Amino acid sequence: MNEHNKTIESYESDNSIAQIKASLNAFVSEFKQADTSDAKYTLIEQIITSLKNLPKGYTILAESELVMHDLFVILRDYAIINLLRQKQVENNTTQTVLLNTSTLFMNLCNCINNTNTTNYKDLLFHKPLIDELAYCLHEMGTYGKYLNDPTRLRSVRFLLKAFKSTLIHNMTTDNYSLIAPIFFAVVECLCSQYAIDMIKGLELNFSQKLNEGQMLFLDAIPLYLKWYWDYGHPENFIKILRILLNEFTLWFTSCQQESYLQRSSQIDSMIGNITHVLIRPTEFSNVSLFSEEFYHHYSKLVLHWSLILSSIFSYPSCSIDIISSTRTSTRILYSFTLHLNIVNFMKNIPNLIPMLLKATELDDDETQLNAYRCLGKIMIEADIKTMAKPEKIVAVYVDFIKNTIDDPNRVERFYSLLESLKNFVQHDQVKCELIKQDALPLLIMCVVKNHFDPIKVQLLALEILFALSFQNEACYILRQNEQFMNHIRILIQKTYENQLSLQRAAEGLLWKLEKENEAVTKQIILKSYKYNIMLSYSHKDQQLCLQIHEQLIKDGFRVWLDIDCLRGSTMVGIANAIENSEHVIICMSNMYKQSVYCQSEAHYAFERRCRLIPIIVESNYKPDGWLGIIVSGKIYVNFAKDEFSKAYEKLRNEISEQRHQTSIQSSIKLERNHQINTNSMTSEPVELIYQSTV
Repeated sequence: MNEHNKTIESYESDNSIAQIKASLNAFVSEFKQADTSDAKYTLIEQIITSLKNLPKGYTILAESELVMHDLFVILRDYAIINLLRQKQVENNTTQTVLLNTSTLFMNLCNCINNTNTTNYKDLLFHKPLIDELAYCLHEMGTYGKYLNDPTRLRSVRFLLKAFKSTLIHNMTTDNYSLIAPIFFAVVECLCSQYAIDMIKGLELNFSQKLNEGQMLFLDAIPLYLKWYWDYGHPENFIKILRILLNEFTLWFTSCQQESYLQRSSQIDSMIGNITHVLIRPTEFSNVSLFSEEFYHHYSKLVLHWSLILSSIFSYPSCSIDIISSTRTSTRILYSFTLHLNIVNFMKNIPNLIPMLLKATELDDDETQLNAYRCLGKIMIEADIKTMAKPEKIVAVYVDFIKNTIDDPNRVERFYSLLESLKNFVQHDQVKCELIKQDALPLLIMCVVKNHFDPIKVQLLALEILFALSFQNEACYILRQNEQFMNHIRILIQKTYENQLSLQRAAEGLLWKLEKENEAVTKQIILKSYKYNIMLSYSHKDQQLCLQIHEQLIKDGFRVWLDIDCLRGSTMVGIANAIENSEHVIICMSNMYKQSVYCQSEAHYAFERRCRLIPIIVESNYKPDGWLGIIVSGKIYVNFAKDEFSKAYEKLRNEISEQRHQTSIQSSIKLERNHQINTNSMTSEPVELIYQSTV
């Protein structure tokens, strides 16, 4: 056996995998011949020690041939499942075996990639292992069992991290179904009194170290949930939010912001992972159901992060600690911008925008990207004019895109860049600079080249170009590019299920480039309107808008509403609805202003001189930029501020008032036309006499 240990430990690139495999075979053979538990566990310890001492680390074990070896099945079944099943670990040897095997599996799983994912899942997604791990977590969260057993706590933490590594790669519905017991068990732990007590037990500083219970409950479990992307159970994340947010906010805001630079690595990891889980529900479509409920705590957290950022920049030097702290701060601040009501709060935090602009000057790509992503969400037109230099912002984006567009190792970064630019392009100054700095050819390339991901790249680039098409110069450039125009015409014809959003964006852009001007100028004579009201809204605000729609229908109004807003009606259909509606209600929010589809609807209604009724559907929202221009001088009905029945009554009154004004204007117009006709009849002989004398 010692000879095989030496073979493994002396592995170099000139040795074949077959030699390592032969040594593992020898271990398996000797393990099967061992006749006592102690002998088996001793042998396992020797195996793990040899594997840990591999010169190449764990990367060689990640080779498909080796990770499928029977040795790892033995380690899983005998050293992990059996020991997790024991109510109490018998002695120091078995404690060490459980911990070291869990450590080995965690390190092995750090080597997962797209080529070996299936083999790892065959090893880990094993029902007995899943059930034992879930049951162990259940006993911790329900009865507090093992909370005084640091070895068990640490072993479970490492196993969770092993499973977390698999979540990142190609998960299927069946995969999620199989590991669901672990999900429900970790939710149970985070919603337990033990988790609350662990937060209460934290010291009021950022430099402390965590005990094993806190490391599992407050760091490893949130980390696992951070990468758990099955959206089938949003209510569980909301439950965690309701239980933990108050205690976490109280602890975090009680820590002095000046001490953040001295934070421990454990606290740094814990804060990031818990914050992500607490913000996670903003990703669910029914966010409006509970957004107001947590607004107060979210606001306090964001304000404290802004104070932390301010304290970081109070130091004169630009050390590694300052860059690292700024990177974390900007990343978390950006995650809060996913909560729409908090965006409006962030717009009013003193000095936040100047601090984020300062963060963009640091020599760190991630910090710059997240700072710009924040700025794209919270800056209004006035901020762009007074605080920022749009030419500099655009130059950074153009440079970023050029450096990442063909780099296969930075695909996710490239996607994030386009997503961030999509927020910035709502500002007219940014539109002008993108055109001026020749960004259109880069964006066109992202659309027409087939190797780019249809949703992550092509769709975003197409929507950015759609937004740019509101500038005449961009329209001209796009129309002149025959390859691009032909490409979007082809996209419109595609009906693949996963490309409907791409088709919609192409159809909207083509409408803007080729059909809108003609549609705006065409004369339509209506004897009566097909619809009393059209509701123009963002899908993110759908719940409140559907409530308004339902009440309007009850009151006898004929209402046009694009219910399936994700796929959307064609622009031709929407234009037809606008033309055939007596009133167009503009449902204003941040998401409405950021949506190029909403801008297209509102712009067309404005150009057609429709009767517009603006309503606010998001707390603390104030329209600016293109939306501010469209609704300028009009009375807003604030559904986000007033009780629904009260706001709806104001809406009814506004509809009645507009109808009344329209009736008066029609009467005046009829009387004026009648007067003109009368004058024309009486003056005609005089005119004829005058002409005859000439």
